[in-house]
Amino acid sequence: MRNLFELLFYLKELLLLLLAVLVSLTLLLTSDSDQAVAMQGVYANIVGAVPRPSLDFSDLISYKAENQTLRQRLIRYTLLNAELADVARENQRLRRMLRFTESSPFRLQVAEVISRGASSVLSTVTLNVGAEQEVVPNQPVLTLDGLLGKTLTVAPEATVVHLVTDRNFRLSVKVGSQGLRGILRPLYGSEGEIIGISSNGDIFPGDRVLTSGFSDIYPKNLPVGEVLEVINIPGESYSRVRVRLYADPQNAEHVFVMISRGDGP
Repeated sequence: MRNLFELLFYLKELLLLLLAVLVSLTLLLTSDSDQAVAMQGVYANIVGAVPRPSLDFSDLISYKAENQTLRQRLIRYTLLNAELADVARENQRLRRMLRFTESSPFRLQVAEVISRGASSVLSTVTLNVGAEQEVVPNQPVLTLDGLLGKTLTVAPEATVVHLVTDRNFRLSVKVGSQGLRGILRPLYGSEGEIIGISSNGDIFPGDRVLTSGFSDIYPKNLPVGEVLEVINIPGESYSRVRVRLYADPQNAEHVFVMISRGDGP
């Protein structure tokens, strides 16, 4: 309160001046004298020259509603554009899958991943095809990138797939220009390790890892992954070969079940 009184004290002259001007204008605009009438005309001209907004309250409401409508349309168009982009990607992926099935020497059944993690013990996905589509247990399952796993449990219209990324999965593979053979075991995520490779083997980062063909389930030369690192420890007879797996179970949407190793129709 004290600060307010001090402020008024310092501004008293300005406040008195404003009060005097206000009283003078009031008297001038309410007087009937010729000078007052002339001043009123000047004041009216000045006020009339000042531009005033041409919008009334109803116009403001209308523009607000129109702005809301345009914003909703923009949101719909944004969502539609995203949906069209997703459809375009889906169309491109399906075209690649069609070319893959036509060029493959195997008879393949296209399937869609409808569920992930169906088993509490193993890393699995569930497909929308089953015995009615000639699917049986222990058939290879592929993506466009490489081996995804094998069929495990088959129902009439659904199949559970054991993923190559599961820690319990084992796969005979070959790697390097010499086709050295070893056993692939997954580590974590998209990485695995090949065991049983001699430390004097000719293997380098970037070499492809393929199925060896030493299996009743997997034909040879199915793509599995690529070498990330070759670790040789002094005194050990075998190398530690780290591998990046090609297939990505988390993003796989459509896959191929290898129905038979014969030629496709």
